[in-house]
Amino acid sequence: MTVVRSAVGTSRTFRGKLRDAFLLSFPALFLCLIFDFVGGAVLGKNWGTVMSYFPILVFIMPGLMDLRGNIFSALASRFTTKLNLGLIDSVRDPEVTTQIVMAILSSKIPLIVLWVVGLFLVHNFVQDVVVLLMVVASAIFIGVILGYGTALITIIPFKKGYDPDLIAAPLISSIADLITMPTMVYFALLYLHHERAFYALSFTMLALLVLLALKARFKGEHRRAFGELAAIIGAMALIETVTGGLLVTYEKIINAVIIVSVMWPSVNDSMGNFGSIIAAKVSTKIHLEGVEAVKSRETLYDFLSLLILAPIIGYLTNLISTWVVVHYIHRPARILWNFVLGFPAIILVAMLIGLVVAILADKYNWDPDNVAIPVVTTLSDVIGTMFLVWVALSAI
Repeated sequence: MTVVRSAVGTSRTFRGKLRDAFLLSFPALFLCLIFDFVGGAVLGKNWGTVMSYFPILVFIMPGLMDLRGNIFSALASRFTTKLNLGLIDSVRDPEVTTQIVMAILSSKIPLIVLWVVGLFLVHNFVQDVVVLLMVVASAIFIGVILGYGTALITIIPFKKGYDPDLIAAPLISSIADLITMPTMVYFALLYLHHERAFYALSFTMLALLVLLALKARFKGEHRRAFGELAAIIGAMALIETVTGGLLVTYEKIINAVIIVSVMWPSVNDSMGNFGSIIAAKVSTKIHLEGVEAVKSRETLYDFLSLLILAPIIGYLTNLISTWVVVHYIHRPARILWNFVLGFPAIILVAMLIGLVVAILADKYNWDPDNVAIPVVTTLSDVIGTMFLVWVALSAI
């Protein structure tokens, strides 16, 4: 196949990589940080209400946020590969619609897995069924937005000569957090205050899901990709139960150090974003040049240029979350230096995971586009949550 063209953001020198990191990745990562604080502020403000009425929602929320984000981040990676190979060229392309429907349907897999596991931990079946309805309805609404948003975020920059791998995964992951957390929380509040409206909206969303499922037309390659994605996402959903379990177990400590609940979406998302950038770049390189091309000085430059951004993002995360807690939640907060100093280390771990998983996926004949980003973002969630629990314990 013929590669259509090279995009801006494909510099091979360290100076060029550093320039790309500051001009392309940093603005995207900073915008993601701002997006994440919307979700963090909503969660922090309503933490007590959600824990009191819908504890199973807190258990499954990390997995739903992360896996929904990385399903569509993986979609962005597939779009980038197909753009470079000349297989798609516009949002109206039929292949784009097929990929979006596949992503929306696959996003239901972690939802069911996490809910079933949650049933064994939270023994209130009627309330748990209501929560299932909440997350299904929000998933359908959010999936349509994320699907077409992903197409726009990859196709438009590519047509303007930029490398979508540097911006697409972070942006779509954080847009997922921006709308997922508030949507789930406000669905919960809608049920508590306007029960009839909640059921009407939820069943409308279910009807839309049936309509989307009937329109799906998968070919052989789509079935294979869906099978790969379903297997990975199902496994990752089980791993995400660790994250949910940590939040439920340490909920009193997190409530005492409320800044941790505000930072939680941003920290996990930033880890996933850094790891996803590496995973997406490595995946694209494998598709275009083969796995041997990954073993180069250029890959090292990718790591170093992004790692330089980590302390900046870490400090901004703590600084902005302090402002949110003080001015929005009206509780005391401060800079946590153990967090600021430890943040670059967990970012490095996330990037190494992205690199290794992409290479291993190719080795075992799995498409790195379907495997690397879901794995790196899920493991980032677990590691990031463990890191924040440690920060909270240290702050008490």
